Amino acid sequence: MQDSPYKNEFIALRKQIMERDFSRMNDKQREAVFCTEGPLLILAGAGSGKTTVLVNRIANLVKYGQAYDSARTPEPITREDMELMRAAAAGTATPEQTARAVSLCAVDPCPAWRILAITFTNKAAGELKERLSRMLGEEDGSQIQASTFHSFCARILRRDGDILGYSNHFTIYDTDDSRRLMKDCLRSLNIDEKTLGHKAVLAEIGRAKDALLDSDEYMAQTGGDFRKKQIARAYAMYQKRL
Repeated sequence: MQDSPYKNEFIALRKQIMERDFSRMNDKQREAVFCTEGPLLILAGAGSGKTTVLVNRIANLVKYGQAYDSARTPEPITREDMELMRAAAAGTATPEQTARAVSLCAVDPCPAWRILAITFTNKAAGELKERLSRMLGEEDGSQIQASTFHSFCARILRRDGDILGYSNHFTIYDTDDSRRLMKDCLRSLNIDEKTLGHKAVLAEIGRAKDALLDSDEYMAQTGGDFRKKQIARAYAMYQKRL
């Protein structure tokens, strides 16, 4: 199939439209926003705009997909399409025309529901969703999964935990709950807190879980270490009571 005579101009106009859409970004930020393939690491100091880059990068994925570096164009490209693209690139298009130009520019845009944005606090996650809704509209913005690591994993377990043998009515223990339960376990096992404190036991259990060792596997590695055997006993009771 012969290329459209408008193809090269269309690709150039598409870049202009996208750069206009993300004109608030500096060069390095825009480079990150337009990176759509493979992993991307951004190293920058506090207050330098990392969250802004994240929000705009998600918006780019949903609105334009792989368009910035793509050589693909719509087929066919009409004269009316080109007039629309020129107006959008120049900033003279109406909102309706701009929306049409964006749809012409898009190459494999990512559905909003396929995007997961993980952040550290519920406040930051809420801010992400609010800013994305302003940029993309309420419909797409509400479909993006923006949450903390813990709340997202809890949501998965509520929905699919039965596959792992959990009820979806589970309770998540906080630090105080864990300490209280471990103290009860140590009392039941007649382990003196002065000899082996609950914080030390929980820390060792945490290290075992990081190494993917359950209580039986941990016990198997204790050898002749009496202290570790006591921790293994506490670990087994703690998991049972959980």
